Amino acid sequence: MSTMQLLKRWGKMLCGKSTFHVKQGKGKFFSTTEVKGYYNDLTNKVSTNIILDKNGIPKNTTITGVEAYFPITIFQYGLGLYDLYLKSDNPSYLSRFLKIADWSLTNIKPNGMWNCMDQIHDKAHQSQSSMCQGEGASVLLRAYKQTKDKKYYNAAKKAIDFMLKSTTDGGTTYYSDSNIIFQEYVSEYNLSVLNGWIFSIFGLYDFTLINHENHYKTILDQTINTLCKSLKNYDRGFWSNYDVVGTIASPAYHELHVSQLEVLYNLFHKSEFKSYATKWEACEKSFAHKILAICIKLKQKIYKNKYYDINTSLAK
Repeated sequence: MSTMQLLKRWGKMLCGKSTFHVKQGKGKFFSTTEVKGYYNDLTNKVSTNIILDKNGIPKNTTITGVEAYFPITIFQYGLGLYDLYLKSDNPSYLSRFLKIADWSLTNIKPNGMWNCMDQIHDKAHQSQSSMCQGEGASVLLRAYKQTKDKKYYNAAKKAIDFMLKSTTDGGTTYYSDSNIIFQEYVSEYNLSVLNGWIFSIFGLYDFTLINHENHYKTILDQTINTLCKSLKNYDRGFWSNYDVVGTIASPAYHELHVSQLEVLYNLFHKSEFKSYATKWEACEKSFAHKILAICIKLKQKIYKNKYYDINTSLAK
């Protein structure tokens, strides 16, 4: 991919027009008492722009031409299908969703992990991802609810148990005193990506709605408390950060942060979620703030590649 093509792709991403950075508002069908619709609206992920294989499973290609079954893309596509089923009661959406759930079963490792970052030849991070684990569990638990087949629940439990393993033991969770952070990207830098942390929380929350063991609820409560204390680390004053090492959020991710925090407030009623959602929503509405954020993001994309492998960017 040429420099001009890469800049064009980044421009679409920054403006929220990329296939991979579509609008993801609050979910329309989620419940606080049962596993139902997903917490963010992923129905825009179900698009004619998505390339599917003969079995209806999304395939990605990176900017360097690597073709991959990237689990996060697949899980989000599945969760979008499930919400479309709830919206329309069209059995076709449910059938397509269950194909995603079955792919999840086939590709989960015996230890409960999905091979994630290695699929796109990511050299900056280890392959495991809490976001991948959480979203995969969310897919499986919805399949379990629909079919009552325990194979989906058992796989979801394995996925959550792997997610909760410490990063020092090959898992995806950073433990420090009473602080618990789910790591979308596992590396020496402890990037603590905000949207990935929250997507991981959604997966654990789904699991606690079905499994009522205190162990899982305690971890959920602890990571929620950690997140409440940590939101200040993602605040630039005029915009939000993507991670704790100072990578600014693109407009699409900033908008996603607002939606995710609004959902978290609905689920947990913590004032910090409401206050930052309100503050960042006001920032989003400022044209000057958005232009400044885009300028900083472009500069970081060009000059700051220490923490992320840009060769893994998904082109289609």
